[in-house]
Amino acid sequence: MATSTSEGVPTAHHRLAERLRAAVLGPRRGGTTRRRASDAFRLGLAVVVVAVSIPVMRANSAAELSIERAVHPPPVAISWLVTLVFWLGSAGVIVLLVVVGLLVPRLTAVRWTAVAAVATWVVCIVLGVLLGSAAGRPPVSGLAGVDASYPVTQIAVAVAVAATALPYLSRPVHRTVWFLITLALLAAISGGAALPVNAISSVALGWGVAAALHLAVGSPLGLPSAAEVTQWIADLHVQVADVARAPRQVWGVEQFTGRDPAGHAIELSVYGRDASDAGVLAKLWRFCVYRDSGPTLIMDRQQQVEHEAYLTLMAGRAGVLVPDVLASGRFGPSGDAALVTRVPDGPALAQAGGAELTDGALEEILRAVLRLRAAGLAHGALGGDTIIVSSRGICIRNFRRASASAPASRLDTDLAAALAAMAVRAGAERTVAVAARLLDADTSRGALVHLQRSALDPGTVTALKDHKDLLPRLREAVASGAGIEVPQLAEVKRVSWTNLVFAVGSLIGIWAIIGVLSGAGSALAAIKGASWGWVALAFIFAQLPVVAEAWALLGAAVGQLPFGRCVALETSNIFVALVGGDVAVFAIRVRFFQRQGYDAEAAVSAGAIATTASWTVKGLLFLISIPFAASSFHAASGSGDHQTAIWIILAVILAAGIAATLIALVPRLRRLASRQLRPHLLNIWANVKTIAAEPRKIVYVLAGSTLAQLLVILALGASLHAVGQRASFATLIAVNTFAALIGTAVPVPGGAGVVEAGLIAGLTAAGIPQDQAVAAVLIQRFFTAYLPPVWGWFTLAWMRRREYV
Repeated sequence: MATSTSEGVPTAHHRLAERLRAAVLGPRRGGTTRRRASDAFRLGLAVVVVAVSIPVMRANSAAELSIERAVHPPPVAISWLVTLVFWLGSAGVIVLLVVVGLLVPRLTAVRWTAVAAVATWVVCIVLGVLLGSAAGRPPVSGLAGVDASYPVTQIAVAVAVAATALPYLSRPVHRTVWFLITLALLAAISGGAALPVNAISSVALGWGVAAALHLAVGSPLGLPSAAEVTQWIADLHVQVADVARAPRQVWGVEQFTGRDPAGHAIELSVYGRDASDAGVLAKLWRFCVYRDSGPTLIMDRQQQVEHEAYLTLMAGRAGVLVPDVLASGRFGPSGDAALVTRVPDGPALAQAGGAELTDGALEEILRAVLRLRAAGLAHGALGGDTIIVSSRGICIRNFRRASASAPASRLDTDLAAALAAMAVRAGAERTVAVAARLLDADTSRGALVHLQRSALDPGTVTALKDHKDLLPRLREAVASGAGIEVPQLAEVKRVSWTNLVFAVGSLIGIWAIIGVLSGAGSALAAIKGASWGWVALAFIFAQLPVVAEAWALLGAAVGQLPFGRCVALETSNIFVALVGGDVAVFAIRVRFFQRQGYDAEAAVSAGAIATTASWTVKGLLFLISIPFAASSFHAASGSGDHQTAIWIILAVILAAGIAATLIALVPRLRRLASRQLRPHLLNIWANVKTIAAEPRKIVYVLAGSTLAQLLVILALGASLHAVGQRASFATLIAVNTFAALIGTAVPVPGGAGVVEAGLIAGLTAAGIPQDQAVAAVLIQRFFTAYLPPVWGWFTLAWMRRREYV
């Protein structure tokens, strides 16, 4: 059958075939392919999920089994439908993708899809041999008809096939296939074909194999190739020759260069099928990490092109030299959107030499940014690649992240980015001289507030790796030239590494609490039958540690402190520890000392002495008690709660070991640790020598910290007596101090969940029955960790009103 006329013009049948292919496929011949860092991240995440899921499966957690019992078996009337959905979403997806690949044909996709299926099947067989048919999971009682085998090969292969083939297909096919797989996953759990953790781990397994394959051979980016752009760009009524990919690319937008018939340089920004996904993920990332998430999210690629064209024209109206907009709109069978611009000849700022970068050119760069600022336009990505030094003047391009009526912070960020890009290329001295001539004090202050790495474009950040001290020198010099003090940097990030670690610790705590409470049914009966005299005594013991800690606080500071205020501080710190952890407690203590008239160094030192003394006492108590309590411990049978505690303890030990090894072996980390810790240690040692001149201060610190720990231990002993159990005092010391150390090491607010898991594991290892151990721990932790924050909050509010903190 002919597909074109004798003149070579495509027939209607040929065009229809192309449109049908475009509805199912991504760019022809796969479009642009690349090995992406995101594939490495996906592979790493898949490995972590599979590795973590294996001990979870072996623990046979009550939470997972409760979920399975809630959804299995499905109602008899729809059981056939559940089975059908499972097969359609797994085997049906595999068949569908194979048929599409053979009919198109897309031989590259078919080949790598087949490789992914075979590789996943082999991995499933290997894991089955190494781990056993159920990955070491104990028999599941009371769940007749549930297949506990692992991996779930049918799910893993379906996910691997889909994840490998979908980059070659269109976005509607993506959504349809993933929707079917999601339904199959739910149907597998409901129909008994897989347990929840087995199913999730199998999904990660297939996903990881596909990511490894993409990392090895590359995958399509959902963008057309240069040949496809050359063929279809005529749809926009422009002529472009010598189309080639630009050296620098961003996800979702493919940059091309070319020449028009007159020989002028042409740039094409092509928004492919991944443009919306790239925008959503970039917006989500900035929203989660940065306080300013950037311009308004635009989902449609046609609107994205129109947005870039509109902001480019608005910048031109503001008096800034910008590329000429030649065309914008959709082109080609896949409906990709493109913006075609003509740019003036000249190098980008990042490639400009000394001949182009005269003082006049540097001044013109700042003037162009100030013109945008006066018009309320924020570029959002100013840097060495977006500023062109041409014979016609300074040209600014790539307005895809620009915004109109921008807030002052974005305008200041643009100016900071321009200063940094100029300093990287022309040097700090020349940049400062230009800034002193053009910027007033207020404008300079606004720019300096945002002159930090997180506000700069990736190209400038990369260049700064060879000029590590450039930004601090630039900030000081610009401030000096403007006659102002160096302002404090803006807090542009919403999430810091400390907050991220704290969030991970909170998830660990939630997991531990679920593990504790999932087996607390029988423990509640033990609590109901508890001896309430011993419960009252446990309550009294639990409230006294704040008095002992206040006593230790008196000894940590040089001079005299009101004892009542110290007691109030330690009472409020119970609430602070629950919501902010030990870091927040330390900060409140330092603030308290400052309010009492101590300077910053003395306040930090006093707070550090009190915190260090508490840690030291915990460690010494544990080491002293171990020889006396060792005979009391024995290996306990693995229950869900016990296994949870063991894995938390092992994770803490492993993390501490890795951190210590890295600091010992990596010179850079060793220097960083020394630089961060040495000044504080010197201050602490100076204060220790000062208070050592007063023996009673040493007694206060050590006796107060020790007494506080012993009172908490007595509360645990009283709680054990309340449920009819007992343990030696040495055993209680070992169990409590070890759990406290684990709770302090894991960044969980107040040690919630982690301390409970450690206490229960320790008591059961010491021979206390599981139900009584859980009951005693719940009583003790309720009185020491969860009830006191109520009056701790009121005390903190009172201290704030009195300006004690």
